[in-house]
Amino acid sequence: MRRSVFKSPVFLFSVVLIVVLLNLSRVTRYITGKTIVPQGVVIPISRFRTTMSTIPLDHPYYKELEIASLAVKRASVLTKKLSDSIATTQKSGTHTKDDKSPVTVGDYAAQAIVNHAIQLNFPGDEIVGEEDSDTLRENTDEAKILSAKILEIIKEAEEETSSYSDKVGSLTNLNDIFDSIDLGTSQGGSEGRIWALDPIDGTKGFLRGDQFAVCLALIENGKVVLGVIGCPNLPEIILSNEDQTGVIGGLYSAVKGVGAFYTPLFDSDEFIPLADQERIKMSTNTSPASIKVVEGVEKGHSSHSTQSKIKDILGLNRDTVHRQTINLDSQVKYCVLAKGQADIYLRLPVSDTYREKIWDHAAGNVLVYEAGGKVGDITGTPLDFGKGRYLQSKGVIAGNNEIFDTVIKAVKEVL
Repeated sequence: MRRSVFKSPVFLFSVVLIVVLLNLSRVTRYITGKTIVPQGVVIPISRFRTTMSTIPLDHPYYKELEIASLAVKRASVLTKKLSDSIATTQKSGTHTKDDKSPVTVGDYAAQAIVNHAIQLNFPGDEIVGEEDSDTLRENTDEAKILSAKILEIIKEAEEETSSYSDKVGSLTNLNDIFDSIDLGTSQGGSEGRIWALDPIDGTKGFLRGDQFAVCLALIENGKVVLGVIGCPNLPEIILSNEDQTGVIGGLYSAVKGVGAFYTPLFDSDEFIPLADQERIKMSTNTSPASIKVVEGVEKGHSSHSTQSKIKDILGLNRDTVHRQTINLDSQVKYCVLAKGQADIYLRLPVSDTYREKIWDHAAGNVLVYEAGGKVGDITGTPLDFGKGRYLQSKGVIAGNNEIFDTVIKAVKEVL
């Protein structure tokens, strides 16, 4: 009897070979994270999404990322509207804290929204927040006006993001708002789960309608494991102080061991899975002629003169250094860095006694690391978020992996 052609070894080998070839791009993408594109085929950039970065529903931090993202998005909707209004009118809505820094009803409202979402979903977690409700609880006309405004803008934000309420809840009265604000009293530490929140990072930028951010990070046993940063005024593409284009408003997220991601902040009224977000990576640039440095706008927050000396040592041309320096308020600097639009972040201490607050750097720290960069103090030592509400170190330096050690060497030479 003649053997069936379907049982022939040659036929079976051919079938296996065809299957392998048809799935080669899928296998390669699984192993390397890269997509094979046949020659001559053009795929739109928007089609390139990560396939290896999806957080499964059973991932330890899936729910944390979802709740953090929705809470930050709701707070961003609120703060964006308020910032635009304040920048236009330059009037009410501002109170002065004991340290004389400006604080707005937006700080209180955003903190109430985010704290409430965390308490609702993770009642056993602690929160390190910037604000408390002591001033709002006072029986004064100023406190009553501020409180009424806070309730008003929270209700407006909840109406605009009503689809979030099943996940992050809603606040219906002032007592609930005050109690939510006061959930942020944790002193931090090296044990347990602690959220670090800056409801409006970059308050001065917020007041003038410039850059600010809503920043939330989860610290577990002293290590930052998740960060979400809402940047309501940040353009998608930052090339210099003058050249900024693209979609306004970005949501930047990072999960330890998973990666760093970007998605437009206001394009969707739901949580966008990481598989549908753009994975972002740090640059690998080391050329002095094209290095870009991000630093703060406010000179009171970092020593610009010292930072200029560091840029000199790194070889930045004095004639072009202004075009290679991007000045931004808040943790949006980390976002620009993580997206590969800048190479170095310098924040040199203004005094020997100044210490950074953990909520000013926690979310940005994990974002940069997951994008393939490094963050440290002026000695290059990684930042320690398990020492309380403050970092027990001097300054903050961040950069891509290729240049970080060179920057630290320049910092040590200057200091």
